[in-house]
Amino acid sequence: MTEDIQLSVKAQAPDLVAVQQAISQFCLTIAKLRDPEGGCPWDLQQNHESLRRYMIEEAYEAAQAMGDGQSPALCDELGDVLLQVVLNAQVALDSGKFSLVEVIQAIDAKMRRRHPHVFARKSSHEGMTASGVRQAWEEIKRDENKLIDKGESRGLFAEAWTHQPALSQATKIGKLAGKINFDWDSPREVLGQVRAELDELQQELLQAKVDRDKVAEELGDVYFSMVQLARHLDLDPEVVTLDANRKFLRRFAVLEAEASRQGVDVRHATRNELEALWVAAKATEKAKP
Repeated sequence: MTEDIQLSVKAQAPDLVAVQQAISQFCLTIAKLRDPEGGCPWDLQQNHESLRRYMIEEAYEAAQAMGDGQSPALCDELGDVLLQVVLNAQVALDSGKFSLVEVIQAIDAKMRRRHPHVFARKSSHEGMTASGVRQAWEEIKRDENKLIDKGESRGLFAEAWTHQPALSQATKIGKLAGKINFDWDSPREVLGQVRAELDELQQELLQAKVDRDKVAEELGDVYFSMVQLARHLDLDPEVVTLDANRKFLRRFAVLEAEASRQGVDVRHATRNELEALWVAAKATEKAKP
């Protein structure tokens, strides 16, 4: 190890020898799957484009496990995320673009560069708050983007044009708009905008002949406004939506259990029967400590 790697770390760190052995074995496993002679036909067919959906799925599943607080599940899901990183790096290596080594070196350099209060020779944590760290991170990131663009301006919303989940992109747009005083002042004002967008959506739905494109546009405005409301409430819209999804699934599982107890087949139940079961499921869930 070089002197640069041997940092003074008081926090618990993983066994670096074990890490080296484990990652080396895993890289060989993935390389074997991509081996033209004796590899896996499915893995050999994959490229970055075809693997996009799996990267998104695994990241979402890991995020859900993080919210569940179940360590074994999280350990497994983080492994699936690592699989996508190593597999994509192997695809890049096979095409002569880059390797996992460059991926790791790049992110290591970025983390050191964006934490000068920790890694600079005259670094100090004194007086540095979490919000201050976040602000410094954004400033360093902007400087890095300027270097990439050779000093050419990409516009205020350049960061928001990158490919990312729609809710995350809407949040980024709102944050950037807020930097030029093109934002609402309070959650109450944003809620008013949400209601206005819902009214416009309702007007389109009440037309004698519903225009699908206009409805889609108005519905998109509702989603966008809701994301801005979440931002003003300091909530992550992606996490809020995931939690809502999980709540529905959890309650419907209770509904199915109650339906089974009553001898009701939910696949053929009437709307009124399902509504009654849903109300009972909600009451059961709320009654739990």
